[in-house]
Amino acid sequence: MATGGVRADTRSWLSRALALSQDPLPWLEATRAAIGLGVVIAVAMALGRPDAGLLAAAGMVQGVMRPDVGPYRSRVLGLLVSQLAGAAGLVMGQLVHGHGWWTVAMITLVALFSGLISSVGKVLSGAALSLLFMNVLGAGLHPVGELWLPPLLQLAGGVFYILLALLSWRIAGSGADPQRKAVAAVYAGIADLLDASPHPGEARRALSRATDGAQDALLRHQLRGEGSWDTETRWLVGMLNAATPLAEETTVLIRSGRTAPPGLAETVRRIAEAVRTGRKDADIAPFEGDPAFARSIGYILRRLPSTELEGPDWLGLPEPLPTRAREAARLALTSGAAWRYGLRLALCMAIASVITEVPGVPHLLGIPQAHSFWVSLTVVVVLKPDFGSVFVRSLLRALGTIAAAVPTLLVLVAVPRGWAAVPLAAFFGGLIPLLKVKSYAMRTAAVTPLMLFLLDMISPAPSGELVAARLADTVLGSLIVLVFGYALWPESWRIRLGDRITAGFEAAADYLDEAFTGSWDVRARDRRALHRSLNSIQNGLRQSLSEPPPASRQGGAWWPVLIELDHLVDAVTAASVQVREGAEPPPEPEVRAVSAELREMAMAIHEGRKPAVRAAAAPSEDVLDDVAAQTRSLRGSLPL
Repeated sequence: MATGGVRADTRSWLSRALALSQDPLPWLEATRAAIGLGVVIAVAMALGRPDAGLLAAAGMVQGVMRPDVGPYRSRVLGLLVSQLAGAAGLVMGQLVHGHGWWTVAMITLVALFSGLISSVGKVLSGAALSLLFMNVLGAGLHPVGELWLPPLLQLAGGVFYILLALLSWRIAGSGADPQRKAVAAVYAGIADLLDASPHPGEARRALSRATDGAQDALLRHQLRGEGSWDTETRWLVGMLNAATPLAEETTVLIRSGRTAPPGLAETVRRIAEAVRTGRKDADIAPFEGDPAFARSIGYILRRLPSTELEGPDWLGLPEPLPTRAREAARLALTSGAAWRYGLRLALCMAIASVITEVPGVPHLLGIPQAHSFWVSLTVVVVLKPDFGSVFVRSLLRALGTIAAAVPTLLVLVAVPRGWAAVPLAAFFGGLIPLLKVKSYAMRTAAVTPLMLFLLDMISPAPSGELVAARLADTVLGSLIVLVFGYALWPESWRIRLGDRITAGFEAAADYLDEAFTGSWDVRARDRRALHRSLNSIQNGLRQSLSEPPPASRQGGAWWPVLIELDHLVDAVTAASVQVREGAEPPPEPEVRAVSAELREMAMAIHEGRKPAVRAAAAPSEDVLDDVAAQTRSLRGSLPL
């Protein structure tokens, strides 16, 4: 039986939270941010309008903070939607500027709406952050000209950043297109898995993540139907589909405990390179070894020069855009998790905006002076569950702000206001992309001085008071999140993966039900959906391991379940391939018995109880033996 595939992180939750990412530094992105922010502030200083420069820079910062990965289509869409959402939030904030309780009500409603749409997807999650961020900024800043001017300035800064991004992507375009790289990574992942056989280790899970990434790169945010796709997209979708039989045969190889035939991994890597470079006419010799792998490689090589979507749809093409939009809206309005997050965010923003906007409240609370909108901004960026642990981000934001504020204070005191803001904005703006990939604390340490410099340009207060106030505001905002957005909500400090794990078990049962009777393409699509579910569980478990106890302990307890569930999926895949290649199908009652066992485990997880003992099916010597044994092992791993 294959082992490995997923490995738990055994470090303490605090060590994981403070660990730095090993991702490479994005120097091109840093150069783009430095040039953009430097130019924006220089133009503002030349025009004598530092307040206008602050708004334009805010539009640029929204772009800088977004991840610069994925296909260009998704990147541009994310940038545009975030900028438009930010402009809408800025207008709404301006309309209630200085209106006390009306301001609080507006910010609270915007926070609730932002929380609901955050769960829909990455694009709307980023748009929700921009919407609320700029709403707070608009409510807190003094009006800058007519109502239309601030959003125009923000959009100007955002559009300038998008233009710089397009130019930099073109400069960097001498390498492979992101979509080709994503599909090539699938073939490279299969080659790595073949090299690792019969002990796959992390290569098996890496292949699943690569397939998810390629599917997202090709199909996510596709606004047009299949009939309108360009030639390149059709070719890449066909090549990604063609990898499915090869991946299935590799699963059978791993489950059998055999090593890969000589030369197979090298052939797959040549295919990966042909996909990466777009060489549809690549001269790759057919594989002459194992007949099953020879058939899979032969099918891929026949698909390589073709740009038409023909043959079975193993990948699963996306639903039409209107269908996906309706499903997204339904998810946002009916998801209990989305409403709970929206309410948490609205409560914290209401408390922060009351302190900021309502005269006399700080005195009643024993706070010596009124605080700025920095309190609310702290809540916005900390209380974002898809960014990681709320508890850890509260702690790291406070530490990052403190670490950055002291040297920033020295610079602000030593450097006179004026044109010195241009090189300082360029320097600290360029630091954001470099530090944001390392950790949340380091990202905060980069953003804090930039925002302090921008606010220092328009603030009448001495620089020392400005920095001291920002320190106090950050601590207060973090405390609001810790108390009202974390401690008062038990689900925040317990593992929140019950629904995901239950769905994974039910999907495994559905896959087993069709493994020996459904068509090959339907089984392949079901398996891909199941692997996406398992990847979601893994991501959630990794996040829970960075939470303080008890969530980190619970996440560690569920990690072996994910490993066993992974092995079960591979066992079902291997059994179905054996049947397809001529083995006798297992008796239907045996299949139903194992499927029922998985559904009982799913129900037990949902209800928080031990699964009921079911009568085992009569033993027989067939392809289902390994699946049944893996199911028993899975049951024994449940921490119930």
